[in-house]
Amino acid sequence: MVETKKIVLKMDIEIDIPKDIMSDKKRLRKVQEGILKVISKGPYEEGLLFNIVKAKFDISPNSSENKPESG
Repeated sequence: MVETKKIVLKMDIEIDIPKDIMSDKKRLRKVQEGILKVISKGPYEEGLLFNIVKAKFDISPNSSENKPESG
């Protein structure tokens, strides 16, 4: 058996989701599930035992209107 060591990866990812999807709970749930699948796919394909222990989608009350960033 291969020796392994557990690591914990913590990150915040900001995602812009169109308002029509945000207002449709069924579509929003599908998008959320899809995001988790995409995140876990890469490590799994590389042969890593990968388990998303906790995922929380916080919806910000300050929605962007696709405003260009200044800089």
